Amino acid sequence: MIRIFIYKNKIINVDNTVDAENLLKKDAWEMPERDVQAVFGDKASMACNQYCTFTKTETGYDVTFTPPQKDIEQLKQQKLHEAERLLSQKLNMLSAYPQAESASFEVQEREATVYLANTEIAKTEIPVITGIAAGAQVDLTDLAQKIVENANSFAPLRGLYLGRHKRVRDLLNKAETPEEVEAVDVEAIFEEEMQGAQ
Repeated sequence: MIRIFIYKNKIINVDNTVDAENLLKKDAWEMPERDVQAVFGDKASMACNQYCTFTKTETGYDVTFTPPQKDIEQLKQQKLHEAERLLSQKLNMLSAYPQAESASFEVQEREATVYLANTEIAKTEIPVITGIAAGAQVDLTDLAQKIVENANSFAPLRGLYLGRHKRVRDLLNKAETPEEVEAVDVEAIFEEEMQGAQ
């Protein structure tokens, strides 16, 4: 239990009996336990002159606690980082492909679409899928069709999660107070039911 004292115009928080007894021997004023809970809640360890003001009363002191506010931009960055982590997690769950391969999906899709539109295109124009087909020993046309099919099946969910990330970013950009930032529940946004996306 944290005990709060005022001694020589300084507010002191104490978490051990020895220091508390020493302050009492010096005639320090001790804040009643019920007042400590009412004023500080679970933040009594932050009691200090930086975050507290006090005025002398007939029976002791009237203490006011103003906890430090987190910087709003710092809070926004924390929330955005959480959104980016969840976006990556959700996109990685869409396929069982290794990250190195999934990182090239957009290039594969673009090259496959170009190739299927013109199968006479120079292989130097589509180096990624040409290399994949050669390495996997599969027909380039079959590979290109499979890539486009996969891209089309993943597109709605990928779009859904990208949209959720954008919504978090938009909500954070609109937030003007720490309370508004804290109210953005990133996890809840990413876990919402998929309305109309299937």
